[in-house]
Amino acid sequence: MSTVNFRVARTPAERADVLRLRDAVYVQDQGRLADATDTAETFDRFDAHAEYILAYDGDQALGTVKIVPDSAAGLPCDDVVDLTALRARGRLVEFGHLMTLPQVRGQEIGMSLMRQGLVHSVAVHGATHVLGDFFVDDGGGLRGFYRAIGFVAMHEPYEDVRFQGAPLSLVGMLDVRAAAALAGTAAGADNRLLQYFFHDYDDYAKGRQVVDTPSGTR
Repeated sequence: MSTVNFRVARTPAERADVLRLRDAVYVQDQGRLADATDTAETFDRFDAHAEYILAYDGDQALGTVKIVPDSAAGLPCDDVVDLTALRARGRLVEFGHLMTLPQVRGQEIGMSLMRQGLVHSVAVHGATHVLGDFFVDDGGGLRGFYRAIGFVAMHEPYEDVRFQGAPLSLVGMLDVRAAAALAGTAAGADNRLLQYFFHDYDDYAKGRQVVDTPSGTR
């Protein structure tokens, strides 16, 4: 595989790639949706101001993550958790629909999409807190990957009826500045994920250009 490139979906062709990925993952691979457009009245009602970051190998879209900055329309997870106190503390962004094609899983492209989403959210939207509605692990909590970055659960697990046959879900919250501060301490120095996401936080927090090469695709 050549070097993976990332870009925000701007064109009709790139938006069509998002739907193709959703069909390949949520419909064909996981069977959690009957059709890729089933989220038109739920998640996609935020698409007027949401952005999708896509990972490409040449012309092939390998994965995507959705970025929803907070607005008067609110966030998807408002249906699950009260964000009033959190909104008073900073600028919120919610990640959703993080997915990669089955054939490229295990190559850390999903992690790289998370990193791209974080950098974009902080540099472009001034995000101080990132939210995500995640499927739980086997123990009913946030998966270790998200905990290692700094996400904490905001409520008890619940059944998300928008997905068929899926595990329970849980909204997690990441305090971006707190996680970046921890990455700069002795305690955070050995945390590979903290270092991957936050080693250059000062650069992207100031809106400087940051170029990534995803692990596993060099």
